[in-house]
Formats: sequence, C-alpha cells, structure tokens
Amino acid sequence: MMTEAVLFRARGSFLLSGRWSQELRVTETAVHGEIFNNFKRLKMTIPFDRVAQINILRGMLKADLEVVNKGGTDNILIRALPKRDAEKARTLIAERMHAATLAAPAGFSVADELGKLAALRDRGVLTEAEFLQQKRRLLGENPGATP
Repeated sequence: MMTEAVLFRARGSFLLSGRWSQELRVTETAVHGEIFNNFKRLKMTIPFDRVAQINILRGMLKADLEVVNKGGTDNILIRALPKRDAEKARTLIAERMHAATLAAPAGFSVADELGKLAALRDRGVLTEAEFLQQKRRLLGENPGATP
C-alpha cells in the first residue's frame, strides 16, 4: 500500500487545546485530522473537492483551524495551532481546493453516479455494503462513520 506524500504537518498545543495534541496533515489529495466524537478520537479525511471552506479562529497566542466539509458534518477542527502554521495550512488547502476544482471532470453529477451505483447493486454486481461504501464516498461522508 502506497502512502501519500505529506505536504504540510502541524500540531496543536496540548496545554492550550484542553484535549490532546491534535495533528493536521495536508497531502496531495486531502486534509487529514482528528475529531473528538462520543468520547472517541476519530481520524478524518476530507478530499479537497469536498472542502467547502477553511476558517481560522485567531486567539492571542494560537489559532484554531476548521476545515468545513461540503456535506456539513464531520468537519475537522484543529485547536491551538501556531498562528503561522494555521495561515500556511489555510493557504495550501485553498490552493489545493482550487486545483481540484479545475481538475474535476466536466459533466460529473453525483446524482448520475448514485444512479449508476444503484443499477449495479440492483443487477447484483455490487453488494449492499459495497453500494453504501461508494455512496458515502460520493457524498463526502466519513466511510468509517456509522449512520
């Protein structure tokens, strides 16, 4: 299994975040981070074509970086980053978002792709589990999350 090259990596401060030292990684195709949900640390990945916006909440000493998923859920929020790292990450993610938008195939429709997947499922080519996994991927949801 090949791993993607990490273009940028930053860690939030454990002392200032009040939780754990969160890590943000920006690779060639996605933003990777962790969220705290139901008393569990979940690793999250948001591909650049699924990023709606990047928010920086600046404090006196540090900054929080939020990567908002187009689906509206499972956003990545990294707390207590050095301000310079938050700005650098925001710029890099914005550049990658723009490149992903330019590289998107013309005429791609999520609804059309879901229809094709449903047809494959109905013909028995895909199992229900495979269909649901691909549906989540198309909708930008976390494949490991439970509905």
